[in-house]
Amino acid sequence: MDSSRGGRWGSRAVLNRRYDRLATLDPLEFERVVADYYRRQGYAVEHCGTGGGRNRFDGGIDLKMYRDGKYTIVQCKRENARQVTHNVGHELLGVLLTEKADHAIVVNTGEFTPHAIATARKESRLQLIDGDELRKMLPEYSVPAAGQASAASARSGLDWPLSGPPARPAPVRVRSGSAKRESQDGTRALISLVVLAAIVLWQCSTRSIQNKASQTRSVPETGHAPASPTRPPPAVVEVTSIPIVQETASLRTREPVRRDPVEAQRRAEEASRILEATTPEMDLFPDSHSIYREGDP
Repeated sequence: MDSSRGGRWGSRAVLNRRYDRLATLDPLEFERVVADYYRRQGYAVEHCGTGGGRNRFDGGIDLKMYRDGKYTIVQCKRENARQVTHNVGHELLGVLLTEKADHAIVVNTGEFTPHAIATARKESRLQLIDGDELRKMLPEYSVPAAGQASAASARSGLDWPLSGPPARPAPVRVRSGSAKRESQDGTRALISLVVLAAIVLWQCSTRSIQNKASQTRSVPETGHAPASPTRPPPAVVEVTSIPIVQETASLRTREPVRRDPVEAQRRAEEASRILEATTPEMDLFPDSHSIYREGDP
């Protein structure tokens, strides 16, 4: 039967999950492989399972086997992720009573819960075959899935028509819960990126507005753009020579010469005597006032 129907009975994860060729068989192909094994054991096998097809229902029976006047029903479970509980065995025992069978076998590629194993021990008509025992029965399918080609060429005890071609790996099933969480994580990451981009754009626009405002304040009220800064006038180099500057400074700082009045009077008299000696005598005009002076009594 399909592992999806058996999966609902799983209560806990398996202790040892396998990824070999047996675990990757298609459900319908797995039923055929088990049927071929029991044929080699001397059973007359009727394959009535549907491999979990949606349009057909097998009634819980995948194989009907007959040997030595005994009727045995088989249910094939390909549950590799979770352990199969006792409910599967109880249901198959109910089918056993309906079919009036002698024995019931549950074949699983994985594991059974401890309670399911204890229940089967109490019922002699029920047999559970787990993954460990099944791989002893089918050692050619216990090789890793990556070595399917080499295992197919190396096997010799099983004919090709009975074993069938290597089955395609089972499709990967994605749990809705994990897919939902991944979708939520992706949505949150997208929202975070959008918010970050909005913050960056807002900061850029704010800085642009501030720059424009500062430029507007710097423009005069006349509306003309500020003139470009002019270069300072060239420095005037004073050509005055150093000796002239020093002489001028010495003249400014020189104290006035003080003259002695006696010496000045002496020099003036000496100059007058020199002038008298060198200057010829000249007739002077008569004094106009002498007429009146002579007639005075």
